[in-house]
Amino acid sequence: MIDRLLIVAGEASGDQHGAHLLDCLKRLRPDIKTWSVGGERLKIAGSTQIFSQSDLSVIGLVEILKKSGLFIRAWKTILGTVKTESITAAVLIDFPDFNLRLAKALKKRGVKVFYYVSPQIWAWRKGRIRTIRETVDHMFVLFPFERDLYENHGVPVTFVGHPLLDEPFPERSAGEIRTNLFGRTEEETRKNFVLGILPGSRESEIVRLYPRMLEAFDLIQRSRPGIRALVPQAPAIDESLFLSMEARYPWTSDPGVFKRVRGRFRETVKACDLVILASGTATLETAMLGIPMIIVYVMNPLTYVVARLLIRVPAIGMVNLLAGREIMPELIQGEATPKAMALHVADLLDTPGKLEGMREDLAMVRSIMGNPGTSEILARKLLALLDDGNPEKSQPVSRAAASPQPEYRGGPQ
Repeated sequence: MIDRLLIVAGEASGDQHGAHLLDCLKRLRPDIKTWSVGGERLKIAGSTQIFSQSDLSVIGLVEILKKSGLFIRAWKTILGTVKTESITAAVLIDFPDFNLRLAKALKKRGVKVFYYVSPQIWAWRKGRIRTIRETVDHMFVLFPFERDLYENHGVPVTFVGHPLLDEPFPERSAGEIRTNLFGRTEEETRKNFVLGILPGSRESEIVRLYPRMLEAFDLIQRSRPGIRALVPQAPAIDESLFLSMEARYPWTSDPGVFKRVRGRFRETVKACDLVILASGTATLETAMLGIPMIIVYVMNPLTYVVARLLIRVPAIGMVNLLAGREIMPELIQGEATPKAMALHVADLLDTPGKLEGMREDLAMVRSIMGNPGTSEILARKLLALLDDGNPEKSQPVSRAAASPQPEYRGGPQ
């Protein structure tokens, strides 16, 4: 029986998923000990942090090269801890540029490797599936089409559903949240359209996207002075980064017009009528809340050129990929200008029927994602694999976790 486990989550979403998994593992096996590369969520769940994920959370080829020294240090720390603490199993969560290389090193050291949240091999770098087959003992995936893909390539796999469904949803109404955030009466807040600005959870994303989003809001506000803005701030990002970009706009100092909120993502998004957001996990979380969105993304030019050559899906927003069509507009690279964002917002404001249609499409995507209980399903199957290699011998899951998944029709074609 294995009771010493490594968890590696290089990004904020992975830290969140890892914390849910660890909560369930500790409930099922209280004596389990874990060491992690992660953030505050995994620390609070009871894992011993050996390296902070905030130092590793970057995206793009150029950004990774700039932080190569930190990656090397993290690598040495992880492998050193595996040796000194006699760790014999690891759960690697997403973060494929780092974790797939780590999987190979861990495998050589006799560590059982489990991977949670599949790299997007169906979109690009499909050749990675050979590395996964050679280095990963079992893959846990979030979507049915991923299970089918791995089964077809001989990789042991279990479809567990999406862990975002395990996060609590805000109980307060959108009006109550707005009243609390803006300090006005609910009647006053109901009259004003609220735009969410979601520049991402990585520093590199924020640097590229936040100035454009702020300028877009400035353009919108000039013609529609009643509009308000809410910005969910990722807890791991220092406030000074935001302040430096906000300084040029006087309205950012008016709490009745503009509010940046730290660490209350779902509440903040629920209070919005529409959001402009960075492509990523946030698109799914926003979809679950039923809030229409405009998806934007800007990469380093070199990274973008390489991505254009390699990526083989018609959209980048997961919400659009799950729907099988573009239900939310996407503005990528050169198209993601402040003017284009402002024009899209104005169009939706002028035609409310479009917003209602987007909400209906989001309800369909939400149904595809299944039911709560993902982390418990994963924890039980993982413990069974750790004990004797047979995921079918895990204890029965709860009724909620075992609810049937809806028929799936979306996904990359």
